[in-house]
Amino acid sequence: MTTFTAVTYNVLAQSFARPDRYPLCPPEALNPFRRHALLLTRLEELDADLLCLQELEPAIYDRLRARLETTHDAAYVQRSQRPDGLAVFARRALFGGLEHHELHFQAQRRGDDDLALIVRLTLDGRPLHVACTHLAWQPESTPRAEHVGHHQMLELLAHRDATAPDDTWIFAGDFNAISQSIVVAAALEQGMDESCRSQRPWDTCAINGRPRKLDYLLFSTGRLEPRPGILPKLFRDTALPSLTEPSDHLPLRVGFSPTP
Repeated sequence: MTTFTAVTYNVLAQSFARPDRYPLCPPEALNPFRRHALLLTRLEELDADLLCLQELEPAIYDRLRARLETTHDAAYVQRSQRPDGLAVFARRALFGGLEHHELHFQAQRRGDDDLALIVRLTLDGRPLHVACTHLAWQPESTPRAEHVGHHQMLELLAHRDATAPDDTWIFAGDFNAISQSIVVAAALEQGMDESCRSQRPWDTCAINGRPRKLDYLLFSTGRLEPRPGILPKLFRDTALPSLTEPSDHLPLRVGFSPTP
């Protein structure tokens, strides 16, 4: 059975990388020329078979696609209300038949266009669906009925069930939700599993002095065996982006083996 590595990574759109939003970061860490060069190097070094990216701007997507064009097929969608989008890169030697479409969520914050990039691949001749998304953030105290991110997750699950309920799925992205949230709980209650249960440390970002896990690689329960990688420990005084990390999130990398 073919094993593969998957990475999800919110790369931080340059339009958001402003000193007023990241006052603890050194100015050179936010410089677009330095940061973009570091980001492209970081992405290549990850050497992922399946690479799922959020907050990726078109110009950076084009540069990354040029670097990976001999090894990876790619799909990209830009959000209509934002300068950034979502991308999936799949290693051609492992995955076949890349097809993609967009799922624009009904639940939205005012003036936004949150969506999921849905990619269909084959692995060992069997279908594998990958949903790359960046869900809406809301305070953890938001009531269930009003929680936009929760409703977006329910829409993604409903799309899975309506299109390919018996196939293997991976939900990848920045869910803007901690592991105990109703957003993640909805997925776990409806047939998805957490690939990084055993991973410690597992925080993927440190915003406003608060390390927490917001990024996930969920998979169809019982269909894959995950082997999470190692993340550096984040502290309350960790400032991201930094001179070594180009985003305010860390890339989350997991090895997967299909179950028999």
